[in-house]
Parts: sequence; structure tokens; C-alpha cells
Amino acid sequence: MSADETPWDDAVARGLGFLHRALGPDGLPSARPGADPELRTPLTGAEGRRHLLVTHGEDLGFDPDDEGLSAMWGLALLRPDGRRTEERELIAALARQVERYREPGTARYRCFPPGLPFPAGTDSTAVALSGLHRHGLAAPDLLDGAARELLDTRIGPDDGPIPAYWEETDRFPSHGLRYDAVSAANVLYALHLPGASGRLPHPAAEATLRYVVEHLKGPRTGTRNYASPEAFLHAAARAATVVPALVEPARRAVGHVTTQTADTPLAVALLVLAGEYAGEGEELPELRRRLLDTQRADGSWPAGGYFRAGHLPLYFGSPHLTTLFAVRALRPETTSRA
Repeated sequence: MSADETPWDDAVARGLGFLHRALGPDGLPSARPGADPELRTPLTGAEGRRHLLVTHGEDLGFDPDDEGLSAMWGLALLRPDGRRTEERELIAALARQVERYREPGTARYRCFPPGLPFPAGTDSTAVALSGLHRHGLAAPDLLDGAARELLDTRIGPDDGPIPAYWEETDRFPSHGLRYDAVSAANVLYALHLPGASGRLPHPAAEATLRYVVEHLKGPRTGTRNYASPEAFLHAAARAATVVPALVEPARRAVGHVTTQTADTPLAVALLVLAGEYAGEGEELPELRRRLLDTQRADGSWPAGGYFRAGHLPLYFGSPHLTTLFAVRALRPETTSRA
């Protein structure tokens, strides 16, 4: 085995093959909604909308069939220096796909396409920027403009953290500012990208950092927009790779997690990445073994609910999104390959 090879190369190649075969004219398929976090019964957008209306009396205002967060994470997870042709083609397709979710005339990116009654998101903007930057596709003016827009987001009279949405400029009905610790961690990561970090320090970023640290110190839970605790651990540990003040809190939080807490392949992949980012490698061999054991014959990993419709119990995920996280989890980018 050469220095560039890992014991998981075959699984990675099969996963990339599955993703490449799934490419269509619009890129990778969007995540599907479901009524439970495990996505045991994926729904169409119309079925998901009806589920919320019938069971909770709330109408999203559109059928959530088309989302861009999966493509944004694809860019953020795939390797910019990948030698495989299918990976380069995936990156090119995902870059085109992500641009469909950019708000015209702004540096903001949406989870759902522009024009729908859903607010622009600081979270989707942060993930899109990090993915574009990873592949050298974020122009300096885009990073600078996005940093300005993120930091100028209304933060309330108490100078609280950056909220998850720019609600004050959308038709989406506002019920107060929506805060989310995963979104906050992703925003911190984006604000520390070269080209964006020139606007730091800033009171909004400092308040957002305090918010993430407090969530790391609290009970191990999900967040408003992410039901899985592993989603937060992953986001916080990733942010800790560029925010020194998060290093110790993230390491302590990840160090308290055992392999038995993750009950889906998606959760396992997120914990692998959290451990890699935080420098907590003791559990990684067992977690990677569990990932290998759950890869399916077609090279994919099963869908799991990654994000949800705010406080509403509608969860989004797909085999493609899980596979993106699993492939990255099986290709460590740190010096340790535990």
C-alpha cells in the first residue's frame, strides 16, 4: 500500500461511482423529505407538504422537491485534488448546481430555489461558500460580499448570534429570529476563509462564537434545523479547524462520545469527521469499520435525515447525501489515519 492509499480506497471508489452514475442534467438528486429522522418512508415534496398540513396544521407554501444544500455539501466534501475522472466531473456538475440557488444580485445562497416563500439562509450561504472556496471557485469579491452580508445580518437588540435566515427581507412570515447552533458553526467556518476573514473581529462573529461554545458545553442534543446531535458535533469540530477558541471545547465534546451513540450510517460518518477535525482518533477505526459494513451493493450508503424544516418534523436526506459524507469520512485529510 502506497503512502497515498488507505484501507478504504475500494469503498471510496464504489461510493464515487454511485454518485457519478446518479448525475443528471441538473446535477445530483435533491434530498427527499420524510416524516421520521431515519427516512424509513421517503416522501415526495407534495406528500411532505401535505404531511405537515394534515398533522401539524402548517403549510410550507411550496412542495420541497428541489433543495441545494446537498449539492453545497458535495462541493465542501469532495477532494479538490482528486485523481478520478468521475470526481472531477462530479465537482463541475455540483458547482453548476449550486449556482442555481444563489439569490440574484447578492452573495446569498438559498436552501430552496430563489422565488419560493422561504428565507435566504446564512447556513446555506456559508456551506456554499466553503465548497466553492475549496475548489478555487469563489472569487474574492464573492467572499468579501458574503462576509459583509453575514456580519450585517440583523442580530437584535442584545447583539445575539447571527441568525440562520435573513428573514427581514423575505416574504416568509417572521416569528422572531431563528438561531441554530449548526448554522452558527458553519457561518464561523465561512467567516474565517481567506478573503472573508479580513472583516474580523466583529461583534456579530464574537456573539456567534459564544453561542456555539455554550451549545458545546450543554447537553448533547440536535438543533432547531438539525435533529441529530452528530450534525452539530461535526459542524463545531469543522469550525474548530479555523477558529482557535473552539479547539478545546470541540475536543472535549467529541471526546465524550462513544461509537454506540450513532445509530445510522450518516451519524457514523458525521462522528468520524468530527473526530478527525477535533483530533480525537481513538474511536475512528471502529466507526470506519461500521461505515464499511453498511455500504450497499451499488456503492451507496442508506439515507438518513440530515436537516429538517425548522421546528417542524419534516426531515431531509438521501443516499447521495449520506454517501458524500461517508466517502469523505473514509478519506482522512489529516496526518493521522487512525
